[in-house]
Amino acid sequence: MGVLMQVLSSSAFGAVIGLLGSWLTKREERKNHKIKSEYEFKMAELKKAETELKYRHELELAEKKIEGIKTQGTIDKDLEELKAFKESVKTQSKNSKIKIVDAIRGLMRPTITLYLLVIGTIIAINLHHFAGGIENSLSAPEVVIMYRETIAQIMFLLTTAITWWFGSRPSSSRIKN
Repeated sequence: MGVLMQVLSSSAFGAVIGLLGSWLTKREERKNHKIKSEYEFKMAELKKAETELKYRHELELAEKKIEGIKTQGTIDKDLEELKAFKESVKTQSKNSKIKIVDAIRGLMRPTITLYLLVIGTIIAINLHHFAGGIENSLSAPEVVIMYRETIAQIMFLLTTAITWWFGSRPSSSRIKN
């Protein structure tokens, strides 16, 4: 037992115990460092996710603001067009104090409309006579096709005229210039 006590109390055994203690301390420090690093990494990921959410939210807000500005611009444009339309109606309703000019201007659109209706009717009547009536020379599908095409052409003429008339009213940009 004396020898065992000598060995246990010897400097060599003290060095071995010191090395073992040092190794255990370093191992604990590495574990703590690993835990701390993992914690910091997860916190950095959370901060990154938070920042991404923040910027995504700010981007969505900016996009909504841009959309709101676009909508307001459309509304403003429509209001200006309405204002221009009102002005054009006022301008058109003003008399030039020259009776013949006012009469011609007042009759122009109804005259053109009446002309288009008369021409369309003449075309339809001529087509009817050309076909020999509904029952005669052409087959029923051919007559139906001709009538459909005639109606489509008359509608094209009328739509073009009416669209042109309303489209030719001065817009707000043309009134200002």
